[in-house]
Amino acid sequence: MSFSSNRSILRFIYFLGVIRWYNLILLAVSQYILSAYILLLQHGEQSKKLAFWFFLTDTTVHGMVLATIFTVASIFIINAFYDKEKDWVNKPGMALMSQAVGSAQLANLYILFNTIGLVFAVLASVKAALFFLGIQFFGWFYSHKLQKKPFFRELSAGMLTIAPLVAIWIHFSMPKVGLITLFTGLLTLLTVKDILKDVSGHRGNLIFGYHTVVKVTGLNQIKRWVLLFTSTALLVFTLISTFWPFSSNQKPYDIIAITGIALLLTWLNSIVWLVSKSDITQKWCLRLQKLFVVALMSGLFIIIIYRYVLFFLYDKVAP
Repeated sequence: MSFSSNRSILRFIYFLGVIRWYNLILLAVSQYILSAYILLLQHGEQSKKLAFWFFLTDTTVHGMVLATIFTVASIFIINAFYDKEKDWVNKPGMALMSQAVGSAQLANLYILFNTIGLVFAVLASVKAALFFLGIQFFGWFYSHKLQKKPFFRELSAGMLTIAPLVAIWIHFSMPKVGLITLFTGLLTLLTVKDILKDVSGHRGNLIFGYHTVVKVTGLNQIKRWVLLFTSTALLVFTLISTFWPFSSNQKPYDIIAITGIALLLTWLNSIVWLVSKSDITQKWCLRLQKLFVVALMSGLFIIIIYRYVLFFLYDKVAP
């Protein structure tokens, strides 16, 4: 194999690192999990096999998943383009990968991926195309402007992450309280994760003028704000799931339970983070927060597997 071939392979591997392929896979799987759950709620009473068939043959969902992969990849590309100087301090590995790919190539790939993502969204539906066009604009606006705005930076990052899941929800037109609690809990988990990540990358943010919540409020104050934020979110979640006026046979106990557990773990993690003084402990709090996000969607996945398997084998678990 020639030197140029080896170099092209390495650049492709570096590019996969820039677009964070593992996050793209996780997001795509999460969309399919949510689709399966919603279709189970819609058609499970009639036929469990029919719900599974709709899940396999819904071309709109497949189109939105492909649109998500390319759209979110383009957002990671534009983030790497704008953050390349800051990444030399906070994430030198990511900065090296971006430099290896090249700024011109990143700009071209950003345009290409946005175009491909929009094509897949159009093939899905006009409504999906408009929604993903909004995501693309908001992704650029986040990278260009909101990254340097405290509070907006962390909240908008979480909103961008759950936007593809909201697209699935809008497609199926499901105003279920259980799904509302899921999105609220997921947004809370992601916002806390991004705040913890800002703290760990505070040095680079400070050097390059990123006005994060840590710089504006101070480390000790932001710890108290995170604890207050998670406490409020947990309280609101508890009130909604307990007193919302819907009949017991419509109450999605499973999704409420896994969301509540994830919020409770986030609240406990915030307490540990508040009292911790060690950098190692704070890094572990960030890792745990990332794990809670994955665990929330994994819990939903386990519910889907449990229900579909039992529906096919025994047909005795009601949705």
